[in-house]
Amino acid sequence: MDYDVIVPQRFLKPLRQAAFDGAKEGGAWALFSSARVTRDPVTTKPRHRYILRQIQPFTATDIVSSSSKHITVKTDTFMPILRQSQSEGFAPGFLHGHPSGYPTFSKQDDMNEMALSQATRNRNGSEAKFVSLLVLPDDTLKARVWHKDGASQAAPVSITGSQLRIMDRHPLIADRGSDLDRQARVFGELFNEQIQALRVLIVGAGGTGSPLAVMLARAGLRCPVILDPDIVEDTNLHRLHGARLCDVGRPKAEVVADHINGMGLGTSAIGLQGNILDASHRDLLVSADLIFCCTDDHAGRLLLNRFAYFYETSVVDIGLAVERGGSGIRDMTGRVTTLYPGAACLLCRNIVDPARARAEELRRRDPEAFRQQVDDGYILGGGDPEPAFISMTTSVATMAMEEMLQLMTGFRSTGGTVTQRLRRFQVPEDRRTGAKIDPDCPVCGESEFWGIGDITPFLDRVA
Repeated sequence: MDYDVIVPQRFLKPLRQAAFDGAKEGGAWALFSSARVTRDPVTTKPRHRYILRQIQPFTATDIVSSSSKHITVKTDTFMPILRQSQSEGFAPGFLHGHPSGYPTFSKQDDMNEMALSQATRNRNGSEAKFVSLLVLPDDTLKARVWHKDGASQAAPVSITGSQLRIMDRHPLIADRGSDLDRQARVFGELFNEQIQALRVLIVGAGGTGSPLAVMLARAGLRCPVILDPDIVEDTNLHRLHGARLCDVGRPKAEVVADHINGMGLGTSAIGLQGNILDASHRDLLVSADLIFCCTDDHAGRLLLNRFAYFYETSVVDIGLAVERGGSGIRDMTGRVTTLYPGAACLLCRNIVDPARARAEELRRRDPEAFRQQVDDGYILGGGDPEPAFISMTTSVATMAMEEMLQLMTGFRSTGGTVTQRLRRFQVPEDRRTGAKIDPDCPVCGESEFWGIGDITPFLDRVA
């Protein structure tokens, strides 16, 4: 079993405040929700992700003593956290800081946390897990998960939200060497290390997904996972990167993955034919650090829109709209929207239509019933393909990759992170558009479901 820990970016400041009491160690109790991966698509092993949901900083009366090298807390303050974790299905945790800069868990940490882990199993059952988190002065985070046998296992940490950082995860494939030197001269060596450790899911291998997957692989992404239900047709060869005439009839995702793996860069792309709505693909979602939505259907977008908030996993949604009028183009606009808790979702932005999503799902599950509803006038339209041109679809893919770079490096500096960008190709101009969160929105307006992780039914807020 592998483990990792997700820390939403909005917790970073409260974590630091709790972990350091001036020059003394501080700390807090924590609660983590669960996200289970039955079979990781890259490692093929099971993985258990823990999502930080809540921290409860120690008060002055909770602390017995503290210094720059230790903190001792009254153990009875742990009991309410154990009760809450058991009743709400969370994993309890402990976080503290090392103001001295000592870069890892100390022997005293080992003893203290082993005792807390034992108390967790005694109170909540032999299978109960305990998570510990260490905060360093340079904002590095280290985590580990304590097992039922009293041993601990290091867990990489992912920062998600308006930032994207990976800590203590090693690439599955060895460093490529000097071929990434020039981008390191732009973003630094740390960026190369980060992108080589990153787990990315690309949903859709068409006009935007195929160039994006190729660019990500060339930038150092080691094992991109690409999912698409469709096959290559001669009518879409004009915009599919990596597709050849002889590939007509093959699954798009497999063609793109084969193209990437044939570039000789040591990349192991995984191409899968399937629909993201199928329950069999949930491991692809839950195992990802970042998801690109490159599909043009509303049903898939609606699911990914919800997933971003429930699992604290940023989703970069990509779209290109072309409107013809008279004898020319009235409007041609590319859009990149980044979704995470605290940002307005696709529903609040009126980008997804639940009625169209229901119609698409009906067409997928029961084509005959769909055709009947179209004939009866309950559903408008028959799903004609959208117009597209390769330079525009590739440009929008490039916009999406630049948003990933901003999350990872902040290269645009202050004010550079926005949740939606539009590119109007016929003007031409780029715009940044804001949006207000509807407090009644069932997705982004209800923060009690942010990062809730696994619930049954899947992504069902009522459960």
